[in-house]
Amino acid sequence: MSNNDVTIRRKSAEAAREIKSSAHYQYVNTGITLDGSKFAKGELVLEGTCLVKDKVTGLYEKYQDAAGAFPAGKTNPVILDESIKFELDDAGNNPNVTAGQVLVHGSVHTGMLIGATDAFKAELRGYIRFV
Repeated sequence: MSNNDVTIRRKSAEAAREIKSSAHYQYVNTGITLDGSKFAKGELVLEGTCLVKDKVTGLYEKYQDAAGAFPAGKTNPVILDESIKFELDDAGNNPNVTAGQVLVHGSVHTGMLIGATDAFKAELRGYIRFV
Protein backbone atom coordinates (compact mmCIF):
# COMPACT_ATOMS: atom_id res chain seq x y z
CA MET A 1 0.00 0.00 0.00
CA SER A 2 1.32 3.44 -0.84
CA ASN A 3 2.02 6.08 1.77
CA ASN A 4 -0.52 8.46 0.27
CA ASP A 5 -3.76 6.97 1.53
CA VAL A 6 -6.32 9.46 0.19
CA THR A 7 -9.22 8.19 2.26
CA ILE A 8 -11.15 10.61 4.43
CA ARG A 9 -12.44 8.85 7.50
CA ARG A 10 -15.36 10.23 9.45
CA LYS A 11 -16.93 9.03 12.66
CA SER A 12 -20.34 10.01 11.31
CA ALA A 13 -21.80 11.36 8.11
CA GLU A 14 -24.85 13.47 8.83
CA ALA A 15 -25.35 12.71 12.50
CA ALA A 16 -24.02 10.17 14.95
CA ARG A 17 -25.00 6.60 14.09
CA GLU A 18 -24.47 4.24 16.99
CA ILE A 19 -24.86 0.74 15.63
CA LYS A 20 -23.57 -1.09 18.72
CA SER A 21 -26.14 -2.07 21.34
CA SER A 22 -23.63 -3.18 23.95
CA ALA A 23 -20.45 -1.89 25.52
CA HIS A 24 -18.84 -5.26 24.81
CA TYR A 25 -17.63 -5.66 21.24
CA GLN A 26 -14.53 -6.58 19.26
CA TYR A 27 -13.02 -5.16 16.09
CA VAL A 28 -11.00 -7.14 13.55
CA ASN A 29 -7.37 -7.18 14.72
CA THR A 30 -5.51 -6.13 11.58
CA GLY A 31 -8.06 -4.07 9.66
CA ILE A 32 -9.50 -4.90 6.24
CA THR A 33 -8.99 -3.54 2.74
CA LEU A 34 -11.99 -2.29 0.77
CA ASP A 35 -11.94 -2.96 -2.99
CA GLY A 36 -12.30 0.54 -4.42
CA SER A 37 -13.50 -0.83 -7.77
CA LYS A 38 -16.58 -2.34 -6.10
CA PHE A 39 -17.89 1.00 -4.80
CA ALA A 40 -19.31 4.02 -6.64
CA LYS A 41 -16.73 6.68 -7.45
CA GLY A 42 -16.33 8.98 -4.45
CA GLU A 43 -18.86 6.97 -2.43
CA LEU A 44 -19.40 7.62 1.27
CA VAL A 45 -19.72 4.20 2.91
CA LEU A 46 -21.62 4.63 6.18
CA GLU A 47 -21.05 2.83 9.44
CA GLY A 48 -23.40 -0.11 9.70
CA THR A 49 -22.64 -1.28 6.14
CA CYS A 50 -22.40 -5.06 5.87
CA LEU A 51 -19.29 -6.27 4.05
CA VAL A 52 -17.85 -9.58 2.84
CA LYS A 53 -14.44 -10.72 1.64
CA ASP A 54 -14.04 -11.95 -1.93
CA LYS A 55 -12.19 -15.30 -1.87
CA VAL A 56 -10.30 -14.53 -5.10
CA THR A 57 -9.11 -10.95 -4.50
CA GLY A 58 -8.98 -11.05 -0.69
CA LEU A 59 -10.61 -7.60 -0.66
CA TYR A 60 -13.89 -6.54 0.95
CA GLU A 61 -17.03 -5.29 -0.79
CA LYS A 62 -20.65 -4.60 0.12
CA TYR A 63 -22.68 -7.66 1.02
CA GLN A 64 -25.37 -8.68 -1.49
CA ASP A 65 -27.39 -11.89 -1.64
CA ALA A 66 -29.82 -11.67 -4.53
CA ALA A 67 -30.64 -15.39 -4.19
CA GLY A 68 -31.51 -15.15 -0.48
CA ALA A 69 -28.47 -17.23 0.47
CA PHE A 70 -24.93 -16.29 1.43
CA PRO A 71 -23.18 -15.79 -1.94
CA ALA A 72 -20.66 -18.34 -3.22
CA GLY A 73 -17.12 -17.03 -3.47
CA LYS A 74 -17.54 -14.74 -0.45
CA THR A 75 -16.42 -15.23 3.15
CA ASN A 76 -15.71 -13.40 6.43
CA PRO A 77 -18.84 -11.24 6.88
CA VAL A 78 -18.21 -8.10 8.96
CA ILE A 79 -19.93 -4.83 9.84
CA LEU A 80 -18.26 -1.46 9.25
CA ASP A 81 -18.28 0.77 12.36
CA GLU A 82 -16.82 3.92 10.79
CA SER A 83 -17.77 5.95 7.74
CA ILE A 84 -15.30 5.95 4.87
CA LYS A 85 -15.38 8.43 2.01
CA PHE A 86 -13.57 7.35 -1.15
CA GLU A 87 -11.52 10.18 -2.67
CA LEU A 88 -10.66 9.67 -6.31
CA ASP A 89 -7.04 9.15 -7.29
CA ASP A 90 -5.31 11.04 -10.13
CA ALA A 91 -6.80 8.61 -12.69
CA GLY A 92 -10.35 9.32 -11.41
CA ASN A 93 -10.80 5.96 -9.68
CA ASN A 94 -11.37 4.89 -6.09
CA PRO A 95 -8.19 3.56 -4.50
CA ASN A 96 -8.31 0.48 -2.27
CA VAL A 97 -8.50 1.69 1.33
CA THR A 98 -8.16 0.17 4.76
CA ALA A 99 -10.68 0.21 7.59
CA GLY A 100 -9.92 -0.63 11.19
CA GLN A 101 -13.24 -0.18 12.99
CA VAL A 102 -14.80 -3.38 11.73
CA LEU A 103 -17.06 -5.36 14.07
CA VAL A 104 -16.57 -9.10 14.34
CA HIS A 105 -18.13 -9.67 17.77
CA GLY A 106 -20.79 -7.93 19.87
CA SER A 107 -24.39 -6.74 19.71
CA VAL A 108 -25.77 -4.39 17.06
CA HIS A 109 -29.05 -2.59 16.35
CA THR A 110 -30.47 -4.33 13.28
CA GLY A 111 -32.31 -1.19 12.16
CA MET A 112 -29.02 0.71 11.89
CA LEU A 113 -27.43 -1.79 9.50
CA ILE A 114 -27.14 -1.39 5.74
CA GLY A 115 -27.50 -4.57 3.70
CA ALA A 116 -28.15 -7.04 6.52
CA THR A 117 -30.26 -10.00 5.42
CA ASP A 118 -31.24 -13.24 7.12
CA ALA A 119 -28.42 -15.06 5.28
CA PHE A 120 -25.87 -12.47 6.43
CA LYS A 121 -27.08 -12.70 10.02
CA ALA A 122 -26.97 -16.51 9.90
CA GLU A 123 -23.28 -16.40 8.93
CA LEU A 124 -22.51 -14.26 11.99
CA ARG A 125 -24.61 -16.30 14.44
CA GLY A 126 -22.59 -16.82 17.60
CA TYR A 127 -20.40 -13.78 16.93
CA ILE A 128 -22.82 -10.89 16.43
CA ARG A 129 -26.13 -10.55 18.26
CA PHE A 130 -28.76 -8.65 16.29
CA VAL A 131 -31.29 -6.71 18.40
